[in-house]
Amino acid sequence: MSKVLSIAFLVALVAAPGFAQLAGTMGVDLNPGSPIFDAGGAVVDADSDIDTARTVSVGEDVSTLVRLNGAQDLLGVTFDFGWSPANALRVKDIRETRMDLDFSGTQDFPEVDRIVQFFLDAIANPPANVDLFTYAYDDGTGQITTEPGVLMDGDGDHELSFPELDSYVAEFIDNIPGSDVPFWTEVVSRRATPEFNESVEIFDTVADINLASGGTDNTAVLLRRPDVAAAGFGFDGDAIILEIVFEALAAGPATISITNAQGIDENFADIITDVQPITVGGDSVLTVQ
Repeated sequence: MSKVLSIAFLVALVAAPGFAQLAGTMGVDLNPGSPIFDAGGAVVDADSDIDTARTVSVGEDVSTLVRLNGAQDLLGVTFDFGWSPANALRVKDIRETRMDLDFSGTQDFPEVDRIVQFFLDAIANPPANVDLFTYAYDDGTGQITTEPGVLMDGDGDHELSFPELDSYVAEFIDNIPGSDVPFWTEVVSRRATPEFNESVEIFDTVADINLASGGTDNTAVLLRRPDVAAAGFGFDGDAIILEIVFEALAAGPATISITNAQGIDENFADIITDVQPITVGGDSVLTVQ
C-alpha cells in the first residue's frame, strides 16, 4: 500500500464514529512482567493480565504496556491516553517496533545499518535532519522509496541525535535473541506465510506528550492488500499495543487514563460504519511515595 493511502486510511480511522463493539478490553498494565518471543517465535507472556495499581518511589522509571486483551480478528486500534495531576509523571520513552522503516512489523539489519550510515554521513555534513532521510526497500511487488523515511524523533527537534541512534541500535541488539517486547504487529509479521504483512504505527513525540500530559491518536494498523483474504489475517489473543516508560516525579497518586479507544477487525469494509469502540477496563493508578 502506498504511503499516501496508508496515511489517509489512518486519518479516517481516528476520525470515524463507531457503532458495534470490538472484542477485548484495553488498559494500561503497570506490572507487565517480561513478555518475550521464545526460540521458536512463540509469545511467552506469563503475566498478561492488566494490573491497574502499583506503588513506586519518586524518581523511579516505570515501564508500562498498553494491552488489548481478548482481541479477535484485530486489524487496527487507536486511542488517547493521559495522566493527572500533570506534574506527577513524565514520559521518557514510547514505542511500538520503533525502527520499522519498511512497515514489516519487525526490525531488520538493513534498517539499522541505513540509520547508522545516515548518522555517520551527517557528522561530516551536519545536521542529521530527519526530513532528509530516505529508505528504499522491496515489499514483494517492487522497490519502494520513502522520502522522507520514517524516523522516530523522540525529542521533537527534527534531528537524529546520538541518544536516539543509540536507542535504535540497543533495541535492535535486544531483539536478536527474541528478548524484545512481542508487539502484536510483530507477532503477525512472524507468521509462516506472511503474505506481505505490513503495519503502520503513529503516536506523538515525547516532547509533545509531556507538554500535553498525554498522547492523542495513538494508532497501530495492519495493512492488508486487496488480493489477500480478510479471514484469518487479523490478530487473535492478548495484543500488546504500546510500551510507555514513565518517570515518577511527585509523591501521591497518579491516574493514567485511556479514552477514545476504537478499532477495526476483519469485518471492516466501510470507514463510516465499521470502526468500533473498544471497552476500557478502567484507569490505572500509580502511587508515588
